[in-house]
Amino acid sequence: MSKYETIIYEVKDHVAKLTLNRPDKLNAMTGTTFREITEALNEAERDNDVRVLVITGNGRAFCAGVDLKFAAKELTNLKSQTDFLTVGKELLVKIESLSKPVIAAINGLALAGGFEILLACDLAVAVEDAMIGDQHMKVGMFGAGGTPYRLPLLIGMRRAKELLLTGKWISGKEAERIGLVNRAVPASEFEKAVEEMSAELADKSPTAMRLTKSYINKSIMSDADVRLEAAMLSAIVNDTSEDHNEALKAFGEKRKPEFTGR
Repeated sequence: MSKYETIIYEVKDHVAKLTLNRPDKLNAMTGTTFREITEALNEAERDNDVRVLVITGNGRAFCAGVDLKFAAKELTNLKSQTDFLTVGKELLVKIESLSKPVIAAINGLALAGGFEILLACDLAVAVEDAMIGDQHMKVGMFGAGGTPYRLPLLIGMRRAKELLLTGKWISGKEAERIGLVNRAVPASEFEKAVEEMSAELADKSPTAMRLTKSYINKSIMSDADVRLEAAMLSAIVNDTSEDHNEALKAFGEKRKPEFTGR
């Protein structure tokens, strides 16, 4: 019996697979999910047999972000919000800094927090009809996971601003075109494409991969700590706004929010 409630973790042929497993909730994340992903990442880090980690989702979604019902119930004050954002920031940094390459296998919807996980991974394969987007702007939120920092590094400032400021979704095929994912394939070829990329990485020197990944991250993201902390603080400020509260209320009532700019 699995020790995890919200994820599945398994290892085969030097490849660890972490599957978000709340398909009825589009794999939206709760505090339990955050803790379990962190524990699985630690497990993959410690296991010398693991050379590659794949993160994917069960069902029709990769991850739809944070479970907003959980957020409305549990994140009710500044301390609980700050604690949760801190854990989320640290989880993404842990993915990014894992000593083994991490592949995001985007099997479906990848929104908000799911989008942030995608950005923190080293490589990505998506089904062509996957829908991918930051989403935060549509619910009056600031992406605390560092998306405004990571996304421009991957696709350039103008395209990043378009995705972030509009909250628009793009297909897996479009994500490949702009460099957000490495490969986009038909659903029938998805598992094979992920397995091929995983096997190609698992065949390489773990030492050389670890050093190469670390060097790239350090050279490109030398000031990441300061920028990611600033992102989290910006999210905390936004979470105290009237617009943010109105967005959450409108989401629950299934209506268009009426923003006032306060």
